[in-house]
Amino acid sequence: MFKNKSHFSLLLLLVFLGGFSYAFAQNNASKPRFFEASVRPSDAVTLKAGRTTIRLWGVEAIDGMPAKFNLNALAEIEGMLEPNKVRCQLKSKQDNIVVAQCTNGAQIDLGLHMLQQGYATVNRDVIYDTPFEQSYLNAEKDARLQNLGVWEQDADENEDGSATRLYIVLGGIALTIILGIFTGLAYFIMRGFKSVKDAQNQNTDMIARERELREKERQIFAQMLDSEIKANKSKIEAYLIVYDEMLRDLKDTEKPPKYTIAGDIVQAQPSLERSVFDHNTDKLDILGDSLSSDVIHFYARIKNKPDYINLEPEMALDDAIEIVQKAYDNAVRIDKISDRLIDLFSQGGHSSKDV
Repeated sequence: MFKNKSHFSLLLLLVFLGGFSYAFAQNNASKPRFFEASVRPSDAVTLKAGRTTIRLWGVEAIDGMPAKFNLNALAEIEGMLEPNKVRCQLKSKQDNIVVAQCTNGAQIDLGLHMLQQGYATVNRDVIYDTPFEQSYLNAEKDARLQNLGVWEQDADENEDGSATRLYIVLGGIALTIILGIFTGLAYFIMRGFKSVKDAQNQNTDMIARERELREKERQIFAQMLDSEIKANKSKIEAYLIVYDEMLRDLKDTEKPPKYTIAGDIVQAQPSLERSVFDHNTDKLDILGDSLSSDVIHFYARIKNKPDYINLEPEMALDDAIEIVQKAYDNAVRIDKISDRLIDLFSQGGHSSKDV
């Protein structure tokens, strides 16, 4: 069938190379696509990179807002783009418009940040059943609880409505008192005044006791949150020890990497707790605006379920080192933030007794 053995060998080589090229293409197609770009914002959720428009994934712009709100939103995202380079994971593309999840030079998720400041809302159709679903929803909820951005408008409207109702009630009380005076029932009015005074004193005492109980409850929450952050720091440090050792093994030129024998798994983030934070976001005001904002940013980096990355035996050593190094560097950044938070909690008198 073949004229000689060399022709048969050449055919086998072509078949092998074709199969290898197909497998390599299939493997690359399944990997997330990342890109970097120099951008400028055009609104709260849109970036421009030359002629390309980048829409932030998972968030939506808030339509119908006044010019002041839109300018504040634009100033907020501009402040996050100094310098103006971003790193994005491509989600979809159509013509010159791409949808991507982007982080700035400090590796802060821009979409998540705009949710935290109340300048965007969650695109629930997109984030559903993704690893980012809960963190995006929590960020929008926190902005609403703190009356930030668009939620501040609602707070002002509620306050105006409450003031109007208060004026109506006070007007009714005043009218009742005037009618009582004109009826000449001075005796009953004096007794009424005494009863009102006693009720006011009792109400004042009750309000004072309730305020004291709320302060104690919030102080307990602050100490519990400090304990959770300290516990997370211990987990981060243990994580760093493990992955520092893994990096040294990968960079050791005298022995083959362990993953090339049977593969390995990299946990992209430390597995941390956030239950105290998630169940007590309504009490963050006790920490003050600055510290509560730092706490929100810290927990925004914590996922409910960490990502895992497989190191396949055939993976290039440089690629494996890059994956482990990135996970290690991210943990170092979170560790530094936890150190700063622990110091701030101590300075603010919120430190727990547990170390």
